[in-house]
Amino acid sequence: MTVTVINDGTDLAYRWHRFADGSVTPLPRDSELDPRPETDPGSDRVAVKTGRNTYRLLDMAGGVPVDIDTSSVGTGAVLWQLAGDSLVMVRYDGSQRESLHLVSKPAGTVVHRPVAGLPADADISRISYSPAGVLAVQYKGTVGGTAGQRLAVVDLAAAKVVEDRAVPRYYFNGNVAVSATHLAWTESDSQSNVTVVTARRGATETTRHPAFSTYGSPYVPVSLLDDWAVYRRSGVELSAGSLTDGTTVTGLLGNLKGLVETKNGLLAEGTTPGGGKGVYRIESGADGRPAVTVLATSGATTPTTVLTEQVPVAADFRRAGSKAVLRWTYGRSDVWASLELTHTKSGRTWSQGRTLKGDQTEATFDWDGTFSRYEAPYNGTAAYNGAYTWKMTVESMSGVGGKVVRTGTLQVDSGTAAHDYSDSGSPDLLFRDGSGHLASYDVRQFLAAPERDWERTERGGGWHVYDRLLSAGNLDANPYSDVLARRKDTGDLWLYPGTGRSLAKPLRVGGGWSTYNKLAAGSDLTGDGRPDLVATDKDGVLWLYKATGDGAKPFAARKRIGGGWGTYNLLTAPGDIGGAKAGDLLARDRDGVLWLYLGKGDGTFAPRTRVGAGWGAFNQIVNIGDADRDGRADLIAESGTKQDPWLTLYKGTGNWKAPFAPAKTIGIPPYESRDTTLPRALPF
Repeated sequence: MTVTVINDGTDLAYRWHRFADGSVTPLPRDSELDPRPETDPGSDRVAVKTGRNTYRLLDMAGGVPVDIDTSSVGTGAVLWQLAGDSLVMVRYDGSQRESLHLVSKPAGTVVHRPVAGLPADADISRISYSPAGVLAVQYKGTVGGTAGQRLAVVDLAAAKVVEDRAVPRYYFNGNVAVSATHLAWTESDSQSNVTVVTARRGATETTRHPAFSTYGSPYVPVSLLDDWAVYRRSGVELSAGSLTDGTTVTGLLGNLKGLVETKNGLLAEGTTPGGGKGVYRIESGADGRPAVTVLATSGATTPTTVLTEQVPVAADFRRAGSKAVLRWTYGRSDVWASLELTHTKSGRTWSQGRTLKGDQTEATFDWDGTFSRYEAPYNGTAAYNGAYTWKMTVESMSGVGGKVVRTGTLQVDSGTAAHDYSDSGSPDLLFRDGSGHLASYDVRQFLAAPERDWERTERGGGWHVYDRLLSAGNLDANPYSDVLARRKDTGDLWLYPGTGRSLAKPLRVGGGWSTYNKLAAGSDLTGDGRPDLVATDKDGVLWLYKATGDGAKPFAARKRIGGGWGTYNLLTAPGDIGGAKAGDLLARDRDGVLWLYLGKGDGTFAPRTRVGAGWGAFNQIVNIGDADRDGRADLIAESGTKQDPWLTLYKGTGNWKAPFAPAKTIGIPPYESRDTTLPRALPF
């Protein structure tokens, strides 16, 4: 037999199931009284509440119902268990003191027997009944002057505690079990691993069975079956541990929903590959080990299969909206499908899951070229270039039909980009804090999730020796962006070659650079495909340093462009802003007006064009490259105070007459100075 509960949308209904013939009997229930029926696992009895202090004992084998008045127990009494013909009740006295009571009605007379032996301050949390005629009671109380968690055995015939032991590491999402010979309970450690512990009745020695994690399903039911402790481990799997030699048997049932002890073994709801989802009996087999027999099943055993698979061999995310589409169709629905992509070198991942119900048999995963972050909210960080492995898992939601795992590889090539220091094809914003520490932030996350926690990549310390830092584009033979740095003490210029996801050791590329008060790099001003550098000296003369492509000597001899540049207090080289396929310059004058100098591609410029006023509010204006992946160069500007700084994005339009779209506020710069007394963090 078993009792099931059904929610019909308005109320709960309880039903008695007889396994011998499959018959179902509705159980009476007053919805205002609420408690579910209690069953005796050793018989065909069920107790249902019929009034404030009355219960009806039903004999589902055909006996005469017995009505029991429990008012003699007193107010605050609750039925916890049916044990044979006795109601096991716990009375609360209103001051956290609880007592245990047995109420029965033999020969038509109500008999109330308080259980002796529990301490006066007992706080009962678990009661488990054995058809052997005993109860296991887990409680907190004081015994021998010591308070703590304890486990007692109550003899029902004598109505008293006959054993009591301390269980200091008791696991509160487990239960207790008792038989004629043994006790079983669960304990947990500081890492939340759970261990089933067993002991022979009356003995102090215990056996600790292998520990396991309860991730995904914290409740751990435990029962005793002859010489075995049977319990749920690893979330939903029914296992057993020998009481004699410690042998562990796993995989008795999958997707375990319940475990009940009866006089003829154990009953459990779960799944097996052959029987599907249903109710199973667990009893000792011919070899003495636990054996599983199906009693009632849904009959749904359709295997989980994969019919088609569509996976690209390569992916490119350098344009906005780019996706890699991975698709599978399955031979059935009611499955859970998941996909995980892993960057081979770094181990970073992206994952997603799909539930397919009804007539749904296809799972489509659209990867947008970002990583997932388990330790913090998803923030849209761009995925690295390189080799990836993928793993697709599909399994039945009921556990019936098994699961299928498919694996493969995928190559990501999103190219290289200006300001890309993570080898992702997406630009990074570099920050130096007041203590000389350098970090980078993938700009894509600013746009995808400006309200989230931004992910930072540390680049190391010691950068305080430089008074000027430039994201210079690719100046050497490799395809990655480099950094230029000018020492404040000597005026020497140093090149930090980019290696994709890091910076190599610096190279000294020249001296005498302290003569310049403004530097700008990153625009191809000479039309040879390499990013050049410009500098203004203290007399306001602008000088061009043409890039050579040689990291050891990255610039040719300087060339004078013209004078009058001393009127500007900021220069930046944004790349092609004007749409003429040549690098340009932006210059801000002392009145806060921004001017565009369209490059002609030969190292000279067209007459300047006024972009707009109000740019004096910004402390820094950074040529960030293509932040929004629309093929046009953008700007990021920093404003505000040290206590309230902000980043603002200006998207490029490609139109030299109106080169920028309206400002878009990104948020607070994420890399603040470790020492607030030092200069503010500056992006470049």
